[in-house]
Amino acid sequence: MVATTRLTIEALETLPLEGRWELIDGELVEMSPAADESASIGATIIYLLAAFVRPRGLGRLYNAEGGFVLFPDRPTVRVPDIAFVLAERAPQGKARKSFPRLAPDLVVEVLSPSDRTSDVVAKLEMYQEAGVRLIWLVDPDAMTVTVIAAGQTTRVLHAGDTLDGGDVLPGFSVAVAEIFA
Repeated sequence: MVATTRLTIEALETLPLEGRWELIDGELVEMSPAADESASIGATIIYLLAAFVRPRGLGRLYNAEGGFVLFPDRPTVRVPDIAFVLAERAPQGKARKSFPRLAPDLVVEVLSPSDRTSDVVAKLEMYQEAGVRLIWLVDPDAMTVTVIAAGQTTRVLHAGDTLDGGDVLPGFSVAVAEIFA
């Protein structure tokens, strides 16, 4: 019988870990680095979002290094490829020294060859359970963006479509083709 050590969020915040890690219900899980294509697409998306968000002071963007404590009662820290939190919800002061204890308003996941479908589905379901209002799942192979918005029908956008910020980032829009250019 193998004993598994359960880890707390507070312990994870002080561990000198190398690489990218998530904490899923107390279990430490290492994340594979993103492939060239996925990382580049993620960088493009964060650039496009920053050009819209920063001049308007709408909130805070996070890259693939930022972890979020999604639930107050579960030792779970998830690391989206990109996240956005509205200014009025963003941590302030001393709270910025630890993982944000909230679900982001927008999460972007960019599929990479190392991603397992079951893990991606579980992660998306967890984001929805935690109350993430808007999720963009970007598939470089299919050149699509799947938009999952709370209370709405899931949509799949293709190269000829336009991606918008919905209720989270009203006024933001970009041609899907630009994301993959």
